[in-house]
Amino acid sequence: MTALLDEEPRLTALPPLAYGYMRVPCDVPDDKVRKLEQRLRAFAASHGLYFVTFFFEFSCGSREAFDELVTELQRADAHYVVVPSFGHFARSVLLQNSMLAQLEHDAQAEVLALRESDERK
Repeated sequence: MTALLDEEPRLTALPPLAYGYMRVPCDVPDDKVRKLEQRLRAFAASHGLYFVTFFFEFSCGSREAFDELVTELQRADAHYVVVPSFGHFARSVLLQNSMLAQLEHDAQAEVLALRESDERK
């Protein structure tokens, strides 16, 4: 049997890309982080998003992973970020707002929080 040469390969469109962002203190057990990762992947899928990878912040006060996330969103032309709660950006609501504004301005990204009960006040 020979393949038909006039058939064009079919490209299927991926759903919109999403990246995860989490702040992970050193005292949090790995299994707890893994379960949260799984929940965030499922959360992204339930919103019709294709989950790519996580960006983890391990040091208190650091923004290194956040800055890498912004760069990757721009590179990939991706516009969705999933987080467990807005508190993963920062404890301070002012800093949360600043980081959310940066994501919106620099990458036109929308942030989806798994735990709506932790919404910023």
